[in-house]
Amino acid sequence: MFLRNLGALLKWKRIWKFGLYALGCLVILCFSVVLVGLHYFSPTASSEEIVSVTIEPGSSTSKIAQLLVNNKLIRSPLAFKLAVRYRRIGTQLKAGNYRLSRDMSLSRILGELKEGQIEYKTFTVPEGITAAAIAELWEGSGYGTAETFQEAIKLPELLEKHVPEDVTVEGYLFPDTYKFAKGTTAKTVVKMMLAESSNRWTEKLAKEAETLDLTRHEVITLASIIQREAGSSSEIPLISGVFHNRLRDKWRLQADPTVLYALGDPDRLLTRADLKVESPYNTYLNKGLPPGPIGNPGMEAILGALRPEETSFFYFVAVEKGKHHFSQTLAEHNRMIRQIKRNRKITR
Repeated sequence: MFLRNLGALLKWKRIWKFGLYALGCLVILCFSVVLVGLHYFSPTASSEEIVSVTIEPGSSTSKIAQLLVNNKLIRSPLAFKLAVRYRRIGTQLKAGNYRLSRDMSLSRILGELKEGQIEYKTFTVPEGITAAAIAELWEGSGYGTAETFQEAIKLPELLEKHVPEDVTVEGYLFPDTYKFAKGTTAKTVVKMMLAESSNRWTEKLAKEAETLDLTRHEVITLASIIQREAGSSSEIPLISGVFHNRLRDKWRLQADPTVLYALGDPDRLLTRADLKVESPYNTYLNKGLPPGPIGNPGMEAILGALRPEETSFFYFVAVEKGKHHFSQTLAEHNRMIRQIKRNRKITR
């Protein structure tokens, strides 16, 4: 009996020992897993150096993980994939261009990718420039080729939705500063610009145009000419008044910028020979407004076209940069032109 009890006691001691050993091993294993986990989930460095990475649309979790490893932003692609799976956010990681730093933990990087903390670019379009000039500006900004932009402005689905009155987008690419993620296509930006133009044309402005017996297209066309002629925003209402007077009395507008647009070079000096160019845009030969805008006017010019200053002036000529002299009669206008020419000879 004694021997049997002793044997049972020894057996339980061995079980107890084994249990303690197994528990110790489990603790060590768990501790090791925690250490390894902390290592792979911790920042790769203490440096705050910014690293730009671009995640392309449709990138898999594996591809994103490898991209982050290559840029030394995470330690292990496996840890990244396990974390994504655990959080169930595999379909929520957003494409775009990110600015991340090497002192960010894996968890924080995941948060950035999930929330879409994207690096944005800006594209500023000056008032009055043509669609062709905007395309060149797009290429000069490094966002894509001018040819791609030109192709985007001819897409039928964009024209039908935003430019129902014309066959081109000229005049409807609203000049403003646009913000978008790196990698955004020319089509998307063109859509943004056309949508902004549509949003700016409110019901109130449509009613003002109707009062003047003008369509939106005619207002934008007139505004584009005013935009190119006005040396300063303060002159916009008065220049608009001159053009409204000419339109009312069925005169030719005789606006130099329309001829330059017909010649395809809006920034060069105009010659007398240029005034004879055969084009529906030549307002020296044709009465009324040209077929469409000669540039993309800003809001001041659009409002100026809708709200002309009441004036008896029918003529104006540039006397210095940003300023014009306005005249009621052709004789007064011609005298001012002769005086300007004399002054130029004296200063040479």
